[in-house]
Amino acid sequence: MAKPFHVLIVGAGSCGLASAILLHRTLSSHSIPFQISVFELRSGPSTLGGAVNLTPNAVKLLDKLGVLKELETTGCSVRKIELISSRTLQPLGDITFGDIDRYGALSLRIARKDVQGALLAKVAECGIEVQFSKQLESIEQNSESITAFFADGTSVTGDILIGCDGTHSAVRKCIDPDRKPIYTGLSNTYSYVNPPNPSALPIKDTSGIFECRVGSLLLTWSTPSRSEKLFWAAVMQIEAPQDLSKDGWRSIGDDVVKMKKRVKDTYCSERDPQMSFFADLLDATNDDVFFYPVWKLEMSEKWFEGRCVLLGDAAHAMPPLAQGVGLAVEDAVMLDRLLNSHLDKAKGIAINETVWEDIWKKLVKIRTPRVKKDYDRAVGGFENLKDKGWFVAMIKDWVVWFYLWAIGVKFDEAFKYDVYKEPIE
Repeated sequence: MAKPFHVLIVGAGSCGLASAILLHRTLSSHSIPFQISVFELRSGPSTLGGAVNLTPNAVKLLDKLGVLKELETTGCSVRKIELISSRTLQPLGDITFGDIDRYGALSLRIARKDVQGALLAKVAECGIEVQFSKQLESIEQNSESITAFFADGTSVTGDILIGCDGTHSAVRKCIDPDRKPIYTGLSNTYSYVNPPNPSALPIKDTSGIFECRVGSLLLTWSTPSRSEKLFWAAVMQIEAPQDLSKDGWRSIGDDVVKMKKRVKDTYCSERDPQMSFFADLLDATNDDVFFYPVWKLEMSEKWFEGRCVLLGDAAHAMPPLAQGVGLAVEDAVMLDRLLNSHLDKAKGIAINETVWEDIWKKLVKIRTPRVKKDYDRAVGGFENLKDKGWFVAMIKDWVVWFYLWAIGVKFDEAFKYDVYKEPIE
């Protein structure tokens, strides 16, 4: 009996779980004996992470994965995001974030944990085991296999290893140790609140971004009722601690009282008296307040080495600009398409190192232009959130029409993109 083709996936977020589901389908359709193993650093399904925005291209991919119907029962559909002046609380315009006729889907605002939960359920349906508390320490590979070694003393050998373990990827440290995350100078603080008077909020639709002198404030409903679980996220300039370890950052974010005061001082100061409504929302926030620094990676085409490849944030982490889940799942789809194309032409799964290198190279060549556009937009957008002074803040309100037009054109291109129609030959 032939040895099963063994796929090792490190990371049980959207990228890793989508990869597992897609590869399960492809290998099953080719009647190839296989095993897929998923390893996750955390001790269980994550409860962290705020409300992510699933753009139309991401929504359509999650539909193909078979999880959209479940997500629609817990998330909130988004047609547009309003841009609101913090000086006047008046709308400056809006950005289209969903259109059935134009994109084939609306956007969906939903808790990240709900996306992971739906994907975990689908992975379980496929009979794929997800092992938690598996901290990758090193990998070793040769012309025939690749082995992952974990902190608990265990190891597992497979045919390929896919690193989907995020910005601080342990897999990337093994194959590209010099490419390390860079702190952007901005951090995000977020939580949920049940507003005392929802109808009095400045946002008239689903989501609003407040254009401020420094940073950016997002208010958005994240459940179908649109009357509870208002998600707020505040981007602020925060100086990096001297200790850049997790403990150093934790010293900033763990004091909830101080963090809420810092948010209030940033967004509810005397220079923006109209923002006092947000101070009331902060006071009403009883849920945990979460904090995370925003990181990026320098763009690189080194996504692979031997039998190992990086996908999602592990390969191209960037500041959040609504496309994170979409880009990660697109990576998984493209890898699956390339493997499926090879299997259609080949006999069996006896793929040597040279073949894998060819598949990885095609993946990087196809995905890099798409990723770089979003990367440049995300990095540039976050630079604009740093304090430019009161005069520039006022000018921004006057020329916001041009910004809305320019960002609308870029989002329109991104939302219409279909990774299944991308040529691979």
